[in-house]
Amino acid sequence: MATAPDPSQLSRGEYHRGSPTDLRAPCPVLNSLANHGLISRSGRNITKDSLLTALNEIGLASSAGKLLCNIAFKIHTDDAKDPPPGTAAMGFREPDQVNQDGVPVFNLDQVGRPHAMEHDISLTRQDRALGDYMDLDETLYSRLLACPREKKAFRIWDLGRYRKVLYAEHKKDNPQLVFGIHQHASACLEVAAMQCVFGTGLRGGVPMEYYEAIFKDERLPFDEGWKPRKWMFLAELVGVALCVSFWASF
Repeated sequence: MATAPDPSQLSRGEYHRGSPTDLRAPCPVLNSLANHGLISRSGRNITKDSLLTALNEIGLASSAGKLLCNIAFKIHTDDAKDPPPGTAAMGFREPDQVNQDGVPVFNLDQVGRPHAMEHDISLTRQDRALGDYMDLDETLYSRLLACPREKKAFRIWDLGRYRKVLYAEHKKDNPQLVFGIHQHASACLEVAAMQCVFGTGLRGGVPMEYYEAIFKDERLPFDEGWKPRKWMFLAELVGVALCVSFWASF
């Protein structure tokens, strides 16, 4: 019986699925970063610098990465309407959550905090009130893979239309659904980020095998031929998100 590799002996970028004792997020991309050692493999004590470096390495617009990190590293509050100074509902951290050097950190499981960046009507996770909102739901995953009209790639209109279908279903089935304008914007930006980071152009979409690698294996799709972009601008990301929102709304 083969023994599991020692994570400390793995090179940066080498893929190894986390162990049951490692912490993971409801976000497959963040989990992929951990599984490749681009951030802490254990999912613990992630610093802003390490996360920003990892996001830059996969080709996310630097301004988008900085904005994401600035929000993520705020102290979390459940009071979204009137947050205390220095806190944010979308933040992940506890007060005084720092590493041994006094540097602010968070753990990947804190990404799933209520009212933070994660939201109901996930593509592959259940709603918070209905079940497991942290781990992959196989039924939702199978439905996601079936949503593209052309089975070789995911395009923004496929995912926008699919988000519209999911919204109607969840609105009917979940009386405790939380999905307002902020959650809608976050959901559209997630799809846009997938398109801009892993896509092959607006018309080409994201290859099916890239989605399978990221959502199922929580692995960056290097083996499938993906190469990180050298340049991306925030305006492109926002523009694609607006297109997703259009298809999700009409």
